[in-house]
Amino acid sequence: MGNRPLTAFLCKPTVQHFKSMGRTLHSTLYCLKRNQSGLAMVELAVSLPFFIGLTVGGIEIANYAALKMQLNQITLHTADGAARIGSATPNGHKTISEAQIKDIFEGAKREGARIALTGTHSYVDPATGVQSNRGNARIILSSFEEVDPFNADSPRYRIRWQRCTGSANFYTSNYGTKATATSVTGIGPENRQVTPPPGGSLMFVELQYYFRPIIVNGFTRLTNHSISQVASMVVREKRDLVGPTGSDGIYNAENVTAATCPWS
Repeated sequence: MGNRPLTAFLCKPTVQHFKSMGRTLHSTLYCLKRNQSGLAMVELAVSLPFFIGLTVGGIEIANYAALKMQLNQITLHTADGAARIGSATPNGHKTISEAQIKDIFEGAKREGARIALTGTHSYVDPATGVQSNRGNARIILSSFEEVDPFNADSPRYRIRWQRCTGSANFYTSNYGTKATATSVTGIGPENRQVTPPPGGSLMFVELQYYFRPIIVNGFTRLTNHSISQVASMVVREKRDLVGPTGSDGIYNAENVTAATCPWS
């Protein structure tokens, strides 16, 4: 009997304490259930990979489109410049020189400085596994004219000379060389071939460039690959196509090193 008040005193507050804890826990869980203060953070965490993907993809696609546009412009400008060059002569037939051709190439390289037209890239040979550095681009300039004697009923054309620039010497012409294009019906991609006007010639330019994505290779299906651009321009004025004796049609009074192609 003497211990009963003490037992009642000890047990009663303990039960009330647990009940109070239960009410507090229930209230906390209820408030937590209705709390939306972290919802934006969760949504950001879920959507962030998609935003990163869209950003990277947008950058890569924009870079690729801008690069192709610049390559196209360089090719057009090179063909246009090659069609305009020449020094006047008394007989009215302009002559072209190796120095003038090199000037055209120098202008193309300066125009392509932003895209490292004269730069290099690391390359691993898939056959040997050997890593090396090789050039980014190569520009091939061809003088295209009629085969002499010309038969209008069965027209044939040829490449009289070719000149190249750029350290990517692993690239070769896709449209023939001086040795192979000696009697062809035109020059250029299939179904888009071009020919010079009667008695004239045209300048055909082929630019090949090794493209690499700037962030992730293959992320947007843009992988390392070669881009080829072509352009042609008709020579505006009469030009001396034969050149000095023993030449392929180009003068070299300045005695500069000709920008010949490795296969010529």
